[in-house]
Amino acid sequence: MIPEVELLAEQLYGNSSSNEQRADAERKLSVLSSNPEMLDQARMILETSQQPYAQHFAATSMSKLLTIHWGRFSSQQKTDIRSYVFSFLANKGPSLQGFVVAALVNLLARITKLGWFQNPGHDVTEEVSQFLSASVDHCIIGLEILNELTLEMNANKTNLPLAVHRKKSISYRDKSLLQVLQIALQTLSRLLSGSTGQITPEQDSKLREQSLKLSLACLSYDFFGTSSDDSTEDIGSVQVPTHWRSLIEDDNTLATLLQAYSTSAAPHSAMAMECLSQLSSVRRSLFPNQETRHNFLQRVLTAIITILREQQRLGEEENFHEFCRLLSRLKSNFQLAELIKCEIYSELIAAVAQFTIQSIRNCPYASNSVYYLLQLWSRMVTSVAYLKGEGESHLDRYVPEITQTYILSKLQSARASLQSNPNEDPMENEELLVDQLDSASPLCRYQYERAAEFLISLFDPLVNKLQALAGQSQVSGMANAEVQMVEGELSWLVYFVGAVVGARGTSRSSDEQELLDGDLCARVFKTIQWIEMRQPMQAGGSSSTLERLELSLLYFFQYFRKAYIGEQANLASTNLYLRLNELVGLSDSVMVMNVIVNKTMQNLKMWSNHEEIVDKSLVLFHELASGYNSSKTLAKLDVITFALRNHGPAQFPFLTKSGNPRHRTQFYVTLTRILLMEDTCLMDFEQFMAPFVPILQHLQAFFSHVSSTGPGAAREEAKSLLIGVLRDLRGICFGTSNRRTYVAFFDWIYPDYLPMLINSVELWWNDSAVTTPLLKFVSELVHNKCQRIAFECSSPNGILLFREASNVLFAYGQRILNGVPPTYKDKYKGISICLMILNRLLSGGYVNFGVFQLYGDSALNNALNIVLQLSLSIPMQDLMAYSKVMRGYFPLQEILCHNHTTYLCLLETPVGPATCPMSL
Repeated sequence: MIPEVELLAEQLYGNSSSNEQRADAERKLSVLSSNPEMLDQARMILETSQQPYAQHFAATSMSKLLTIHWGRFSSQQKTDIRSYVFSFLANKGPSLQGFVVAALVNLLARITKLGWFQNPGHDVTEEVSQFLSASVDHCIIGLEILNELTLEMNANKTNLPLAVHRKKSISYRDKSLLQVLQIALQTLSRLLSGSTGQITPEQDSKLREQSLKLSLACLSYDFFGTSSDDSTEDIGSVQVPTHWRSLIEDDNTLATLLQAYSTSAAPHSAMAMECLSQLSSVRRSLFPNQETRHNFLQRVLTAIITILREQQRLGEEENFHEFCRLLSRLKSNFQLAELIKCEIYSELIAAVAQFTIQSIRNCPYASNSVYYLLQLWSRMVTSVAYLKGEGESHLDRYVPEITQTYILSKLQSARASLQSNPNEDPMENEELLVDQLDSASPLCRYQYERAAEFLISLFDPLVNKLQALAGQSQVSGMANAEVQMVEGELSWLVYFVGAVVGARGTSRSSDEQELLDGDLCARVFKTIQWIEMRQPMQAGGSSSTLERLELSLLYFFQYFRKAYIGEQANLASTNLYLRLNELVGLSDSVMVMNVIVNKTMQNLKMWSNHEEIVDKSLVLFHELASGYNSSKTLAKLDVITFALRNHGPAQFPFLTKSGNPRHRTQFYVTLTRILLMEDTCLMDFEQFMAPFVPILQHLQAFFSHVSSTGPGAAREEAKSLLIGVLRDLRGICFGTSNRRTYVAFFDWIYPDYLPMLINSVELWWNDSAVTTPLLKFVSELVHNKCQRIAFECSSPNGILLFREASNVLFAYGQRILNGVPPTYKDKYKGISICLMILNRLLSGGYVNFGVFQLYGDSALNNALNIVLQLSLSIPMQDLMAYSKVMRGYFPLQEILCHNHTTYLCLLETPVGPATCPMSL
């Protein structure tokens, strides 16, 4: 058996194995790793085999078996295995391969975590101390055990109930974590002082690595016992327990980590810096009084100044990044007033400012780290308003230079990128760009007059150059290249102006600041004139710089909307509009909205092939229409009035060219909300729906002759038209948010066009490109959100709506049950929507279900029977694997059990726990 396992393990893990060999070996070895009866065999392989791959397989198999079948093993078995692994590592650990040791350590940590309360006699630190006091190699293994155990106790890797995981995690925190951190720091201190004796460079590196890893794992521990959110780690405090105070306040703790940073090479130095960052972020309530906290802060600032003064290892990218994070977290955990009270604050702020400027100007790898520096200064300037004469912040001296340096560096970066490769987009990573802009914009608002003057001095020459090149760019290739260069630089400035205007709420807005906003915004609005001139020049192809300029304008419009147009904005911004009227003739918000909406509509026509521009234009259009006041204003604009009467692919080519078909639905949701903002607009509803009538009539004519049509061009045309109109109508139905608007839509579509859905299902039931939008439209049509489906008491429309939806479900379900492969796209996605449709039908409250039995109508039984068959056709493992199917299945079962128990009780015997996934 052992030679066969060794051969299969070699094939599974060896680099020379083919994919087929590896798959076959994994299948054969799965017997050992899935059958709990094979635990002793796995242990025998570990004990007997000398091959590293077989040892690794045995250790991982034991870990899987114990994790999955923990309850099947006795307490004595678990204790014996844990003791055996300890002994195995003690006896053979130093001679084993690293990946084998890692697998055994993982097994040991997993057993300890699972049996934490079952074997309370285990003292982890005492057991591992035997390793720490032995040879250097044993000490490394001991630290690795503690590190893996700390990570195991911190994370819920075995999907335990959250309450159980939290109890174990907190128990480990209270019982062992402080002692584990002390072990890590003491080991690191002995290593740095040279008291560990003669060791090889490799042992030094491993010991340093494991000590720092363990220190970081302890300081990064989830002290509350809940899943931590990595996205907030840079703004949160480290919630260390109170009994850790003496260790945190000890000068040797900070000194040890600082010495480890200064004497270690990357990546060890970066881990030491991260430990320093965690240490400096401990909660303020840990310290008993303000004096103790002040002394701790003084030591941290002294360490930072030492690193900056001597530039200790900041030339390495990982160290640089972690140091920037340290600076950012420093301000998030200490108030500006506390920093100012420190004796070395003046030296610190000067050193950090110089470091920031040099990093922005010269550091080749600062792009991902400069965000943290900008965040630091942003938090500093926003805290100035809360100072009460405690001291001078010195920010007036440094912030303007930092702001100007950042702006110029981005312009230079854009220019250099376009010079080397005109087709390369220097702002391709917009997410990173937006994060930086959100942090940099408060710096501009701090001394806004100087910053605005600087931006204008950069903006005006670029605009003047574009106007001078406008005529030349039609005939000269060199002029066109220069145009692209200027457009790239201008795009960056438009982005920055948008961020600065959007940061209006971060500072106290004054009349002077509104005038400065007007100066900057007027120059952005002027660039629209250039774009209108430029677009006809690119008939031969799209310009990447013009695309980026369009995107920057959309970004600016979004932030301008939030600051001056949105429902929460201060609409009485007279100074802004006075300046805009003076410079570009826009005297109020209505005129500005007209410019924005005209540009948005133009984007949907001119950039129909550009996915990102279409998407952001639709998002802007939707958000403008979301507010009550802004939506009413939109309805009065000529461009919207025209769009409400003339919409469709002829006027908006993106409806058919866009790569994202959801854009059609989103567009019509927005148009419908604008149209139906007031009930008086219902008289225009028929006119709004008029463009759909010829399409639906064409489809009706197609279905009436479909038997003789055959699979030709007419069929493909009809299919394309049907998919498009279903997405459009779904958007319109989604936009009907109250009873009167919904009834208007239902009266329009039924009975003239709704029955056509049955013909569509019968013809294209096996084509998910048709059935998915069709079923989603039906799901939206029967959704009684906001109690919008409320027909008159004498109206049969509720029953008719239920019957039509039931017919669609029955026609689709009968064909899909056995006619398509069981894949998500072809089958399960459609079934999940059917489950949602029936759920909404049964919970809508607009049908008296007794009517169907009274009049012998089979619509209810047909819908229940077919959907139940569809749900039972999904294997249990597939049901649990696809979350969307699961979200449709279980709410439906709840409604059936609550309101339709009679139907469930009358089901035949085979439909029971043996076949129903609900038995889970």
